[in-house]
Amino acid sequence: MKSTWRAHLLHIPEDLLEEELIKFKFQLTNIALAEGYDRLPRSTIQHTTPVRLAGPLIQDYREEYAKTATQEVPKARNQQPCREAPSGNRRMLV
Repeated sequence: MKSTWRAHLLHIPEDLLEEELIKFKFQLTNIALAEGYDRLPRSTIQHTTPVRLAGPLIQDYREEYAKTATQEVPKARNQQPCREAPSGNRRMLV
């Protein structure tokens, strides 16, 4: 069964340390977004758990743009957006 970005979005925040997750959430509310997309409210994601963070991303941005938005977070911090995992899935580096 092929892994989807929806499943991947569930795992990105889980792989982050607590301090990295805080930075990820902060940067997620400050990245430049494509026309037609609004920022996720900081109040929506500030106290959410790593797994529940995927919900607002998918709900507000849909799967394809959620992928783009999460790739922009590490770029905004001058870090590589993701790497290939052994399974062929891409994993975020934050």
